[in-house]
Amino acid sequence: MTAAEQTEFPRPLRVESVGARGRVEKLAATPAECALLAARFDILSVESLAAEIEVRPHRRDGLALSGRLVADVTQACIISLEPVPEHIEVAFERVFEPGAADPDENFSVDDLFDPEAQDPPEPLIGGMVDLGELVAEELALSLDPYPRAPGAEIPAAYRAEDEAIASDEAQTTHRPFSVLKGGRET
Repeated sequence: MTAAEQTEFPRPLRVESVGARGRVEKLAATPAECALLAARFDILSVESLAAEIEVRPHRRDGLALSGRLVADVTQACIISLEPVPEHIEVAFERVFEPGAADPDENFSVDDLFDPEAQDPPEPLIGGMVDLGELVAEELALSLDPYPRAPGAEIPAAYRAEDEAIASDEAQTTHRPFSVLKGGRET
C-alpha cells in the first residue's frame, strides 16, 4: 500500500496469516483515527469504532469474513444543524478471492433488480485485505443519511411553499406520459 492509498483506519491482514481454522480479529479505532474517519464522512465526530471479525479460508486462496461493528457517532441535524448522536451496531459479511472481477466490469442492470442475489466476491489484491477499510466502509453504509434532532421541524413558511408547489403539480392537466398508457394527451 502506497502513501497515496493509506486509509484512515489501516488494519492490513495477509491471507497466509490465516490458518486452516481461521481466526478472530478485534479492531478498535484510536481517537486520531476516529477524527480522520469523521472528516472523511463529513460528520461531526466518531466517538468510538470497534469491530470483531471472524476470518476463514475460502476456496483456494480466498477469505470469507463475517463480523460485527459497534460505533458511536454524531452527525448534524439536517434541519437545525444540532448534534444528533447515533449508536450503530451492524453485522456484515464479505468474501475476497484472488482474480475476482472488478464489479464495475461485469455490472448488469439486472443486478439492481434482484435483492436476493448474493454479492459477488471482492478482488483480493496482493494477498491482503485491509480489515480497517472494510469496517470503515460498513460504517459509512450504516450512517443515517438524514439525521434529525428530536423536535426539529421544517419552518412553517417552507412547508407552506412545498404544499403550494405540490398542489400546483396535482392540478396540472398536461400529462405527457398518458400516451404511453394508450390514452390521449390532455
